[in-house]
Amino acid sequence: MTTTTTSTAAVKSWVPVVATIQVTLGLAGLVAVLASPTAAVVVATAVALIALTCRALLRASRQVDRILAEELDR
Repeated sequence: MTTTTTSTAAVKSWVPVVATIQVTLGLAGLVAVLASPTAAVVVATAVALIALTCRALLRASRQVDRILAEELDR
C-alpha cells in the first residue's frame, strides 16, 4: 500500500458522513426558515415590494412610450 492509496481509503470513509451531516443541517435550516412566521412576513413583504416596483416600472414605460409617440409623430 502506498501513501496515496491509504489516504484515499481514509478519505472515503468520512466523506459520506460529512456529506450526510451537511445535507441534514441544510434541510433542517430550510425547514426552520420556511416554518418561521417572521421569515414568511419578510418574504411576503419582499414579494409585494417587487410586484409594486414592477407594476410602477411597467406603468412608467407605457407613459414614456406614449409621450415619445406623441412627440415623434408631430
